[in-house]
Amino acid sequence: MLATSRAGAADLRRLITEIEAQAGKKPAAADDRASRRISLARALDPALGGGLKDDALHEIVPAEPLDGAAAMGFALALAARFLTERASAALLIGESFAAREMGALYGPGLIAHGLPLNRLVFVEAPDANASLWAIEEALKSGGPAIVLGELWSLKDYGLAASRRLLLAARKSRTPALIVLANAHGQAERMTSAADARFEIAAAPSARTPAAAGKDLPGPFALDARLVKARLGFPRDGPSEALDATRTVRLEWRSEAGCLDDPAISLSLAAASGDRPGAAPQPH
Repeated sequence: MLATSRAGAADLRRLITEIEAQAGKKPAAADDRASRRISLARALDPALGGGLKDDALHEIVPAEPLDGAAAMGFALALAARFLTERASAALLIGESFAAREMGALYGPGLIAHGLPLNRLVFVEAPDANASLWAIEEALKSGGPAIVLGELWSLKDYGLAASRRLLLAARKSRTPALIVLANAHGQAERMTSAADARFEIAAAPSARTPAAAGKDLPGPFALDARLVKARLGFPRDGPSEALDATRTVRLEWRSEAGCLDDPAISLSLAAASGDRPGAAPQPH
């Protein structure tokens, strides 16, 4: 009897998993998931199955407390990428304490970052719980091109809350980005339903020569680490194994609307002094 109960419970868990996996999906003939991915960078796309899904929840976490601005800059770059694929506006929802702690977004800076102000809608919520409610309702509506939320308090954010956001994103086929501004150092210890999670650190920008003789800061640069990438459905095709220890240097080219990985790490040939001696020459 006990064995039968255990078998029944296992079948029930398997059935629930299948139902959750298919939540919000259309029939296969009308839903080509491989065509609904946004390419990020050559170094990241393979582990993501070709890019970032546009009907899922994605998390961005700063590596250190001072990396919060870089994490938000990365999220805004992703928002700009999604905006190029959709005609509606982006909805930016922020917890009020996060704005007081990190500072409000700067209009001219958003324009320089590649985000047109006439396609941005800003919402300030009094706390994290209200922010999560607003994000979920926005996703359910299916109206925005992208919903970007910034949370400071993690008390109300976990597996249950993230699952609701993920299912809402899938049903409406609207991407959701969550910046967890106060979760620095926790990227690998968090449990959530997000499809992808990035840990972001600030990086020095390349210098751009100027006519006055003083170099100017170049494109926004960051170090990104992909610490979570959920496996896609069979139609996604094979994906590279996730290497959560790998850090990738990226530059945001706002004029082109793309993330560039200017240097790809490759194995170097051994120095000549470490190689076997040359073969003796014939006399």
